[in-house]
Amino acid sequence: MLNIYRNMSLYFLLLVLISPLRLKAQTKDYIAIIPPFHIRQNTTGTESPLELRNLQFVIFAYENAIVVYSESDFINQSENVIEQELGLPSTGHNVTGNDPDGRISNGIRSIQLWVQGERVNPQLIKEGDEEWYTIQAKLTPHESRKVKALFWAETSLANINDLPGLDTTVITNGRRIFLIDLAHAAVWKSTIQSIDITVVLKDGIFPSWETFSAGPPSYNLKDSSLTWSMKYIKPSTTDNVLVKYESFDNSDSTKNTIPKLSSFIVKQAYGQLQYFVSQLDKL
Repeated sequence: MLNIYRNMSLYFLLLVLISPLRLKAQTKDYIAIIPPFHIRQNTTGTESPLELRNLQFVIFAYENAIVVYSESDFINQSENVIEQELGLPSTGHNVTGNDPDGRISNGIRSIQLWVQGERVNPQLIKEGDEEWYTIQAKLTPHESRKVKALFWAETSLANINDLPGLDTTVITNGRRIFLIDLAHAAVWKSTIQSIDITVVLKDGIFPSWETFSAGPPSYNLKDSSLTWSMKYIKPSTTDNVLVKYESFDNSDSTKNTIPKLSSFIVKQAYGQLQYFVSQLDKL
C-alpha cells in the first residue's frame, strides 16, 4: 500500500513538472503571413507538375499593416494539359503544420487577383480552421500564365475587434511582425529561377531603430527599402523573410483603427503600390 501511495505521489509530481513545459511548447503566434500560391489539397508534400518560374513580392510596411503586391509566373513544361487550383491561405493557416512553435496567419484582406491581366474573383473556401482564396487554372502544354495578387494584412500582435463600425477601437502601440512564407513555394516543380522581394518602410519606420530587425540578413538596404534577390532556389523555412518593428505614435495616427486602415489601403495604398511597381518595371 505504501508503494502505491509513493508511486501516485511521483506520478502527480511529474504532471506538475511537465504541464508548464507542455503549455509553453504549444504556444503559437498569430502574425501577418504573406503567402505564395499554395496547393490547398496537397497533403503528401509531392511536387505539382506545374513550374513556378519567377516570384516577386513588393510590400509597403506601415505602422499597423502591410500592403502586398505579388507576381507569380507559372509554366506547364509537360506534354499534357494541367488543371490546377491555385490557393492563397488566409486566416488560421499554420505555416509549420504540427510544429508546436509554429506561426498562424491572422488573415489576408481585400484580395484582388489577375490572370494574364484579366481580373478574376477568387473563391473563399473554409477548410477546418483555415480559410483559403482559390482560383482554377488550366494550362495547355508549354503554356505560361502570370498571376498577380494584391492584398493586405494587419501587423499588430494585439487582438483587434474589427466588426464594422467600431472606429473607436484604437490599435495599440507595440510589436509588429510579418513573415514572407517562401518555403511553401517549394511545392511547385523544379527550382524557382528568381525570387525578388522589396520591402518599403512607411510611416517613418526606420531600419536603424533598435526595435527593427529583418532576416535573412542577405538583404540590400537603400534609404528605407530592403531588397532580397534569390536565384535558382528550392526555398525552405530558412529562406523565409521575417521583419519585426514597433509602433510608438499610433494613438495620433489617422489609420489607427481597422475600418480607417482598410479604407486608406483600398482607396489609396493599393493605387500607390501598383504605381510603384510599374516604375520598378521600367528600371
